[in-house]
Amino acid sequence: MFTSPLEHITAELQRLDLLLHREILRLRATYQLSLDEFRGLYISDEQVNSLIDQSLGYEGEQSIIEELTQRAEALREANAARLHSDLPWQRLANEFSLAPIEQDILLLAIAPEIDLKYETLYAYLNNDITRKWPTHDLALRVLSASPAERSELRPYLSPHAALFAGNFLHTIDPTFRASSLAHGFTLMPALVDYLLGYRYEDARLTAFTETVNSLVAWNKVPLVADAVTRFRQVAKRFKASHGALPLLLLEGRPGAGRSLAARALCGELDLTLLKFDLEAARASPEPLSTLIAAALLQSRLEPAGLYLEGIATLFDNVGKPLPEAHALATTLTGHPRPVFLACTPGTQASGWLKRQSVLGFHFPEPDFSARVWLWQDALTEQDTALPADEIHLLAGRFILNPGQIQAAAETAAETRELTGTLDSMTLFEAARAQSDRSLGALAVKVKPIHCWDDLILPTATQTRIRELASAIRFRHVVYAEWGFERRIASGRGVKALFAGGSGTGKTMTASVIAQDLGLDLYKIDLSSIVSKYIGETEKNLDRIFQAAQSSNAILFFDEADALFGKRSEVKDAHDRYANIEVSYLLQKVEDHEGVVILASNLSKNIDEAFSRRLHYVIDFPLPDETHRERLWRGMLPPEAPLAKDLDWQFLAKQFSIAGGDIRNVALDAAFLAAQDGRVITMKQLINAMARQMMKQGRIPSPTDFKQYHGLIGEGE
Repeated sequence: MFTSPLEHITAELQRLDLLLHREILRLRATYQLSLDEFRGLYISDEQVNSLIDQSLGYEGEQSIIEELTQRAEALREANAARLHSDLPWQRLANEFSLAPIEQDILLLAIAPEIDLKYETLYAYLNNDITRKWPTHDLALRVLSASPAERSELRPYLSPHAALFAGNFLHTIDPTFRASSLAHGFTLMPALVDYLLGYRYEDARLTAFTETVNSLVAWNKVPLVADAVTRFRQVAKRFKASHGALPLLLLEGRPGAGRSLAARALCGELDLTLLKFDLEAARASPEPLSTLIAAALLQSRLEPAGLYLEGIATLFDNVGKPLPEAHALATTLTGHPRPVFLACTPGTQASGWLKRQSVLGFHFPEPDFSARVWLWQDALTEQDTALPADEIHLLAGRFILNPGQIQAAAETAAETRELTGTLDSMTLFEAARAQSDRSLGALAVKVKPIHCWDDLILPTATQTRIRELASAIRFRHVVYAEWGFERRIASGRGVKALFAGGSGTGKTMTASVIAQDLGLDLYKIDLSSIVSKYIGETEKNLDRIFQAAQSSNAILFFDEADALFGKRSEVKDAHDRYANIEVSYLLQKVEDHEGVVILASNLSKNIDEAFSRRLHYVIDFPLPDETHRERLWRGMLPPEAPLAKDLDWQFLAKQFSIAGGDIRNVALDAAFLAAQDGRVITMKQLINAMARQMMKQGRIPSPTDFKQYHGLIGEGE
């Protein structure tokens, strides 16, 4: 038995030497090799004789061609008898069912990688000092003993033959020659390493592939028992290898457990898992088809299952498969190792793969009880304990999938290494950091700067607001622990309407709730997403709600009147389409599992169908005199230099305006004071108030400003 890959290849090269010598004698016998003596421009007979004599152990041309053929065949049989299945050469031959002639072609290609003398011999036999590689013509001549054998060999050298289509050999195409016989070929570098006993690793793939181990137990895969059973049945089917093997379509968000399931299945088959990023591969200068062929070869030689992620990059903006997507689906068919296609929900894969055998698996978002278990398991792995009620709050507040929960636990553990402590606040921050940030491209994130004490609202309004915050905080108790989720088919989120005029504190209140709950707040101006083009409004809304589903943020729809208004009587096509928009948004809000807050100037303008789906309707009235005085006093920060003549009671009593207007007046007065180099006085406040009235189309009058009317315009 051969003890090493190199020992086997060296023995095979001795057989190749016999075949090369045979061809040299043939050419010399027919005077097809030059016998002149222009040294340096060609390879001489004496140089070749020396190379042959070194390997064969006899001089000159004493053996006849028939004897060389017999010796080569005898050596083939002897080498085959010493070859065992663990050697890379034999594994390759078995895996791809390579015929002896295909193995001989590989031997021609690998020879120069073992000994540079073969470059000299190939150049000599090609009758061209510049072509130091095997050509199709050379292979036909060296590996065949008769015209009939040569005819049988030729199909193995075509571009569609297994060795070339399978990415074993790379063609060298001399553009100055039209004949395919002049084409040369070389062995792929990664395959050279593999045949010499090293790990197969194609350098072209390293930027977007990763090999991961498959040491994952099925109880770590976040799927229901029936789905796990289906996966294990697939593993049995791959072990049996009867008939066509299906592609495995894994649908779910990143982190939902798709790769865990793939690793567990490969573990049952004693395979690793080769992860391939399609999006990164498409950005490579190499054609995607070439890279996929290389990945399929690596999958078979490692051996490993092939996990393709980034499937969405194979579709255009309207979800139609690109041409290369269809070519990819065809290429993957019939691969003897598991091929996993990881896609996100909504990917139109059914039409793309309609001609292939496909098994689909859906990875849903974990429910509350599953999230509790995942948090407990992840924290146990990090040697961290947390009270059950705090884990329940985490699981209820953030709808994270298994991968996100694992990453959040690891982040919190790293923080513990730095600070020495780990509390629920650290875990809440880690969980929030794992939420998807794609909503930021579709909406404006509101920076939380206020707290409960900053809300100056009527007692009844504040009570309802705190009830809303508590409902969001403890919704997991009602839906999951108390079983209400079994009574409500969809839309287990919290929906509220804030109704009131501009500047009454609706946005501030939403930010206070988000700050208190440790959630992000994203503000969406509905007037900016309503489109006159048919279907565009629905697309905009769909993108927002899809992003919100994984962002764990509160959605705040400002100016909701733009789309949430009452559906009108249908008089024309425009009315019909407008009603479709309202109905579509109605459905999206109802189905959303998170928190939605709508802001409207007038609650009576909201469609009754929407009202039935709102858990809370909270009115934000204009502040009364007492609240306005508190707003005036609280609007100016302690650091601001204030004069002693400020008459808060006058301002609160005389001007019935909202908190937003008070903010604008206070800020304008501060700018006036800053440019005068003085403290903020009543004069600046009066002038700022007058400007605010003029912006609203009102003329400042002595009736409004009374004793302070004379200050208007003073100093300007």
